[in-house]
Amino acid sequence: MQTPSDVLSCRLLAGITDAMVEESAAYREDPAPPLPPPVLESGGLENAQAPADWRDAISNAGYTLIVRWETGGRSYYEGVIKGRPIWPGYASGITIGCGFDLGYHERGPFLEEWGGRLGAADLERLGGVVGFKTVAPDRALKVGRAKELVRRLADIVVPWPVAIEQFEGAKLPRLLGQLYRALPEVAALHPHCRAALLSLLFNRGAAFRAEGERFAEMRAIGAAVRSGEPRELARVPGLLRAMKRIWGSESSLARRREDEAVLFESGLQERGTLESLNREQQEGGLEGSVLEGAPGSAEQHEDLPVEPSDETDERDEQEDQPPAPPYQPDDGLESGSLSAANVHWNPRDDEHPDYRHLDRTAAFSSFELTPADLDLLIEANAFFTQSGRLLFALRGAALPGGAQVDAASIVVTDQRPDHRNFRCVMGAYDRDRRRLSAFPASTVPNAHYVFRCFTLASQGTAPANLTGNMLPTGCYTYAVGTHRAGQAGEIPTVLRLSNSATGASRVLVLRSIADLQYDRFDPFLVATPADNIHPGQLSEGFSSAGCLTLPGRFAGGSHSGVWRDFRAASGLDRAHHGELFSLMLLTGLDAAAATRVRTAGTDPASLRRLRHGSKGERVAALQAALGLAPDNSRLVGPITRAALVRRQASVLGWADGIHSPAMDGLLGLRVFTD
Repeated sequence: MQTPSDVLSCRLLAGITDAMVEESAAYREDPAPPLPPPVLESGGLENAQAPADWRDAISNAGYTLIVRWETGGRSYYEGVIKGRPIWPGYASGITIGCGFDLGYHERGPFLEEWGGRLGAADLERLGGVVGFKTVAPDRALKVGRAKELVRRLADIVVPWPVAIEQFEGAKLPRLLGQLYRALPEVAALHPHCRAALLSLLFNRGAAFRAEGERFAEMRAIGAAVRSGEPRELARVPGLLRAMKRIWGSESSLARRREDEAVLFESGLQERGTLESLNREQQEGGLEGSVLEGAPGSAEQHEDLPVEPSDETDERDEQEDQPPAPPYQPDDGLESGSLSAANVHWNPRDDEHPDYRHLDRTAAFSSFELTPADLDLLIEANAFFTQSGRLLFALRGAALPGGAQVDAASIVVTDQRPDHRNFRCVMGAYDRDRRRLSAFPASTVPNAHYVFRCFTLASQGTAPANLTGNMLPTGCYTYAVGTHRAGQAGEIPTVLRLSNSATGASRVLVLRSIADLQYDRFDPFLVATPADNIHPGQLSEGFSSAGCLTLPGRFAGGSHSGVWRDFRAASGLDRAHHGELFSLMLLTGLDAAAATRVRTAGTDPASLRRLRHGSKGERVAALQAALGLAPDNSRLVGPITRAALVRRQASVLGWADGIHSPAMDGLLGLRVFTD
């Protein structure tokens, strides 16, 4: 089943032929004289830098488009040009690898980028044609020489793995840096928009201030991006399309400009959806708002006397309901009709806010989790926890040996959720006795409620009235109370996301409003979601609009199934009304990383994070760096996390709501500098 990102990529790539790629590769524009660095309105020179990892700057759909146009893709590279030097034609020079045109480089940069990738003899031969390109004067003679050079150099082969590694590791970051230096304001754009402009720069250069009629649209695009005004940015797709006049509407470059326009429009559309939500939130009050966390805001840790926003429909939890049929994928995305069957977990860890910040060395591995590993995670995240037994949840994890009770350690396998089955782990850590119990569970909403949130948002529903969310990782306080008190489907003695038996905590939650998967571009919204811990209530799958659930039911006055066993292991069956528990919600990959500190000797500092429930001096430093009012508790709550999300979105164009040492560097906050 295709993801929404796949659908966009397919739309962009459909109809691009190898002949188009070959023709496009021949076109390079090198405006002369060299352009000066951009000057800020204040008169100072801009020193903006692109993110160290280009994946932080452009979308996967944009990357796929650029690779197709610039390299042809692996099948074209290996089957057509066979990895040999070529002369694409027009004003190009001898080109190697993934579109590395030697005619537009100097010897020093060539040796720097290829010195460790090619042998000395090949470097020497190719170095002799650096700077040569088939331009006037005497172009006809140069064309003849170019063809002869291709014949003489035909024994040199750059394998695809070497070519794409050079492209991703050197060429793409270099050109991305040129884009940021020419237009530092791209930092505020959606990654689709940045990718569209990067694709443009690949064959037109950073000519956003170049003179002459030929560059009229380039100058206009530069002015629009520098303004940052939505009305001006909306002109960019039309300006990209207007460039077709230069090469003709049937040319390969006309098609490439069209692809870039569509990609830029997709970025504007997604960003526009979020901005529309923000306007509604601002006009409608604080509930459901990501606008909280503005400079000067004060952290809030108290419960609110409001109706929870994300309780499931009572029919989902009626004990006399027949079992829900298992979800079966269909071709809805391809046919144009969407349903809950199209909901899926994001297949790319680097696109998901729960996983992007993590080292994926241990992804999908099995490991032994010990009490010491959980202690390390508490310390690394600076989590504040209630005394007594600690509840823990691992999003995307399995117990290969089944549920484990009162064990010295547990064996866990890292995996990913699917919004349909119990593909997470929840358990209890008896810190006095150093014993662990763990059970299969879910920490994500079911597919029905992911789809429902998307549908409601598409219909213009106010943010405060959306249903369907995912609780981000962090450490949360839960109180013993009643789920759906006084309503159909009432379940007594569950754990409520609250500081009291009847309250409701305000937290930052993730909602998928633009598509049917969660990713780093989705909005984090402040809500009182009632993401409680209760039985799944269904014979197959689970009922959840965001709650954390375990297999089992409450029916006829009795708790049953795995849920009953969890209650016993956690002490919930003996707890009094209003008793508080801490839940440490992380991912299976977080836990795997902690075990590697113990087993492989990795640096424990690599685990340091600040997220919901973190407390201490670093939190105070983060709050100060974000411009928040002093918080005596020095505890990350919804306001601090919202402020972090605001800063991430403004600087990076995306957010994960987690402050790591790497994020500290990206944002320049200096919270983790010792």
